[in-house]
Amino acid sequence: MNIELKPRRDLFPVPAPAPANDNAERWRASLSRRHVVIYQTAKSAMTSGRARTKRWLLEYEPQSAPIIEPLMGWTGSADPMAQMRLSFPTREAAVAYAERQGLDYDVREATGSVKRQVTADNPQPQPMPLCSVELLPGFNNLLLDGGTTGVASNLAA
Repeated sequence: MNIELKPRRDLFPVPAPAPANDNAERWRASLSRRHVVIYQTAKSAMTSGRARTKRWLLEYEPQSAPIIEPLMGWTGSADPMAQMRLSFPTREAAVAYAERQGLDYDVREATGSVKRQVTADNPQPQPMPLCSVELLPGFNNLLLDGGTTGVASNLAA
């Protein structure tokens, strides 16, 4: 079997022009090590239920700013992982996944709601007092008389 190796020819000796937009630099920047945030979801303010509050979420932080498409004005991104949200049953499972994938991670602990007990030592705060109203001197008689005759006599005077 005779195989002849030919020297390789460069078909395009002219260097390629720079990209027309600046998205190429953003794409190269996204190849660095990813950073994720691990947190526990909070209770919805719209309901009294506590569904889905025990799970832990892992979210990728965006590595590039949003791009506004010039023709239609749509917002896009060169980062495909910015919309990724993974759910885990425990914190340890989420941390193990991040370490296994080689991700830098921050764990944000949930701040518990403060429940205040009303006792004799710790009474419930009193409502704010109403503001005082200063009356003009001629209107004191209207309020003190209480009857319609006082109102009529004050109006006639």
